Amino acid sequence: MLFPFFVSLAGLFFLLVNSIRFYKTRKNKDVRYVIIMIYLIFLFIEELLCNIIGFCYPGSNFFLSHYYFIFQFIALSIFFYSLFSSIVLKRGILFFLILVLILLAIQYYKAPDLYWRFNLFEIGITSTLLILYPLIFLIQNFKTAKHSYQYFCNGLIVYLASSLSIFLSGNSDSVIFTEPFVLDFWFFNSLFYILYQFLIFKEWKALNRKAIVKESELEETFDNHEKL
Repeated sequence: MLFPFFVSLAGLFFLLVNSIRFYKTRKNKDVRYVIIMIYLIFLFIEELLCNIIGFCYPGSNFFLSHYYFIFQFIALSIFFYSLFSSIVLKRGILFFLILVLILLAIQYYKAPDLYWRFNLFEIGITSTLLILYPLIFLIQNFKTAKHSYQYFCNGLIVYLASSLSIFLSGNSDSVIFTEPFVLDFWFFNSLFYILYQFLIFKEWKALNRKAIVKESELEETFDNHEKL
């Protein structure tokens, strides 16, 4: 059935739009903004290839999941490393980043056939840590209603929790409805992905609104100094 595939394409479209938004407004932005931009662009390329290969050759695109999960883990670990101010948390992120990459390298060395299948250890460990990091960040900033990256963190938690539950429940190939209306778990995962992209858009909007406010405040201060 093509309906779930079209929903997946809708998520891909919103990902492309967000990638373009972040790319076009990258000037004079901090390193965290640039990391999200690179993360979104890479995700778009990976998702595009995944959809093309999956549509033309069903079941032949599993190998792309490794690039997705590993790159996402590296990029967002660096993102949260730069976001946290606590030295303990920074060291913890760096420790788990190195440890997980070493464990995955050993695993693929011992079982190279995993490259052509979903790796549940890879999915579980990377996703769990990337749910934990934004959760800690949101708890730390609970009293600050308008802190940066709250939309992004909320979206990341919801989307990764959704996809992780599908993988670890063993239902990655399950279908929950029968004919004539066939709808698998990936349909709901695609819906959560669209929600994730919407929250990323909200984050982009909030970050650029703050930048505009800062620029106007600087201009006003400069004008006042000139008058004096």
